[in-house]
Amino acid sequence: MSGLRQIAYISRATRPMDHLQNIAEILGESQTNNWRDGVTGALVFADGRFLQVIEGRPETVERLLTRVSADPRHTGVEVVLRRPVESRGFADWSMVVPRITPEAEPLMRQAVDLAVPDPVRAVGVLRRLAEMDA
Repeated sequence: MSGLRQIAYISRATRPMDHLQNIAEILGESQTNNWRDGVTGALVFADGRFLQVIEGRPETVERLLTRVSADPRHTGVEVVLRRPVESRGFADWSMVVPRITPEAEPLMRQAVDLAVPDPVRAVGVLRRLAEMDA
């Protein structure tokens, strides 16, 4: 075992995210902090909800989850998946946000909708989205 942990959570935006600048702001902060902390992951937004996957050393991702949970840009943070992993699912990205395209939008919605009933599948959909942008 490599000592990595993957956490997926869902939450609800506290302000409108219909402007790409709002998502870009979150992405910029996430990429900077995650690069520094050795965290990788992905973020998707659909229908007023976020699904985020973070992965890295257990103590690092747990500390990040505490910090993220206090972020006023969202509420109702619910961890839907917390598991040890042998390797990173999003190793190439400090934080990837799939581009919103007509092809990606249904998958983004599907990933968010699957988060509670089937979080492993939701992470797989998010991984597909990330690879579409690679």
